[in-house]
Amino acid sequence: MDKIRAFIEDQFLVEFDESFPEDINLFKEGVMDSFGYVQLCRFLEKEFAITFTEAEMTGNVLVSLTQIRETVERKLARSGEEPA
Repeated sequence: MDKIRAFIEDQFLVEFDESFPEDINLFKEGVMDSFGYVQLCRFLEKEFAITFTEAEMTGNVLVSLTQIRETVERKLARSGEEPA
């Protein structure tokens, strides 16, 4: 799951720490926009061999690092894969 954090930090030029926690909403903080969101989803789908439904992509499921990790872990658990 460190790959997800590294991708977000590199792609959106942020660093998660005490002042910028992993559960912060990346949209509300102005870190990620809709184009970045699509990039993130494509990265996750490619990296973890998962897919997102339209409801997941439009339902504020992937707005914080914490939520993103939880969602990927759930999808991998359903498919029988181990998180990286």
